[in-house]
Amino acid sequence: MSDHYKVIFEGTILPGKDADSVKKSLMDLLNQDEMVMDRLFSGKPMVIRKNADAETAENFRKAFEAAGAICMIKPVEVSGNGSGATGTDRFEATSIAYQKQSVRPVSIRKFKASNGRKLIVTNIESVPGKNIAEHFGLVSGNTIRAKHIGRDIMAGLKNLVGGELKGYTQLLQESRQQALERMIEEADQLGANAIINVRFSTSSVAQGAAELYAYGTAVSVVD
Repeated sequence: MSDHYKVIFEGTILPGKDADSVKKSLMDLLNQDEMVMDRLFSGKPMVIRKNADAETAENFRKAFEAAGAICMIKPVEVSGNGSGATGTDRFEATSIAYQKQSVRPVSIRKFKASNGRKLIVTNIESVPGKNIAEHFGLVSGNTIRAKHIGRDIMAGLKNLVGGELKGYTQLLQESRQQALERMIEEADQLGANAIINVRFSTSSVAQGAAELYAYGTAVSVVD
């Protein structure tokens, strides 16, 4: 399997985003003019970066998402001409304005399930160096935590004087870990050995209580 990826954009923006604002953000991000933006939003698949490593490809995806747009990351398919871009137009972006976006690099880690089996967990659409042999579908884990009265009092004081709310930081870390462990257990029970496209979300479910939700796609990968 190739260790390189192509970044493709089809003009799709995130729900609730204003198209003009997204175009302006992408103009700044890619340092391009309106003519290039018209090509990008023509509806035809456009290769933004044709031969990127996993980290660079994920940086592009995160930067586009921060700008309000959705791009896809696909493994480069080796063909006769080596381009791997059949059926798509091409606009080669050699770099993006990373400093203008909050970009998180690709993350690939191994976690143990309760039975000792190790599962690969990653936030991208594939596992570099491996092939996806089987998809098991969506897996998730969640936890709902309530505020501790002591932490709440300290948080109120911190709001007055400033500083990190360490009690809440610890609470979120514990919640994220528990949600992740429950997601891994569900994937392990399905027979998966990896989880791709992992994401976290939070939501308020009651007065003083919040849910942390982890989700991804359970797959079986082979060398």
